[in-house]
Amino acid sequence: MAEADDPKPMSPRARFFMALAFFFFGGFLFSLVFGWIPKQSSPNPTPIWVLGAAAMMFSLAGVVILLIENERLAWLRNLVSWLLLVCLAIPFNWVAFGEGERQFSSSSSFLGVTSSGTPGETEGRIVFGFFALLMDLMVVLAPLHLLKNRKSKRDEIDP
Repeated sequence: MAEADDPKPMSPRARFFMALAFFFFGGFLFSLVFGWIPKQSSPNPTPIWVLGAAAMMFSLAGVVILLIENERLAWLRNLVSWLLLVCLAIPFNWVAFGEGERQFSSSSSFLGVTSSGTPGETEGRIVFGFFALLMDLMVVLAPLHLLKNRKSKRDEIDP
């Protein structure tokens, strides 16, 4: 049972192909951002900078996957992870606090019974706002946590 609980690390080849999938999707979104693939017009278009943040998020996730087991580049992995968190927070902040009309939908399932509905714009913005504020808090606290850990490690080495 203990062996089943311990996940095996991904092989370098598996990490490479996983990162490649993230790079591919990030590249697809970048092609929309730069206009290489034309977008269909929409009555409520997504701003190009939100698509850019999503493209960066997928590309940075690919970099994190490649750096995940490299301890010599831990500082770079931490920086890229923080940038990934920033890019993840951007769309939530835009949905919650950006201008323009939003349309939300909801669904839930329990014991085979599914219900769905359309909450109002206010309820949707409140939910997204809550998670946006949580992510913003993580964006601020993550570097502080890393600095605190760095200082405590330095104190252990050089008292």
